[in-house]
Amino acid sequence: MTSVEGTRHDRRREASRARILEAALDLFRTQGLEATTIEQICARADVANRTFFNHFPTRRDMVRALADARMRNLHDVLAERHDEPAPDRLIRFFDDLADHLERSGETYREVIGAMIAETGTGADRGSDVYATFLELVKAGVAAAEITDRHPPETLADVIVGSLVGGLVNWSADQTYSIRTGLHDVAVALADLLAPDT
Repeated sequence: MTSVEGTRHDRRREASRARILEAALDLFRTQGLEATTIEQICARADVANRTFFNHFPTRRDMVRALADARMRNLHDVLAERHDEPAPDRLIRFFDDLADHLERSGETYREVIGAMIAETGTGADRGSDVYATFLELVKAGVAAAEITDRHPPETLADVIVGSLVGGLVNWSADQTYSIRTGLHDVAVALADLLAPDT
């Protein structure tokens, strides 16, 4: 196989994988995680069942991949606001995420809960979400917008832990307001991260 054919094959394979994940997320949002079958996902993605299993050995692997993709998306959202001070970016990011989750409906709450259950938190120090917040903290320290009293890695841990805590609360507690909860956490984080005056 030539490199052009290999590249074409890789692109088709990646496109199939992306269609499966998009179809799964769409179905999960509209009918819920438990009500969605692999057959429905394959039909929506226009792939054969065996194609699904070529990409994801189990349904749980697909949910993990979906969680990973959502976490990588967080980096892109935060990076778009590079011209804002780090504390403002953090608050706006938490507010926008809460708005998105609230608009996504109750079935998405189930999806988030399943993603957390499948991945642990998916936010350990090797994760994309951790790297995203570590980048934010380092840039904020360099610009004197975030304290340098603690290592950037520790501050990124605090941010990630706060975000995951809010998501866990929302996925487990029907009375938890994601909008109020994430906003209040973000404001508290901005205060805690403020440099000495």
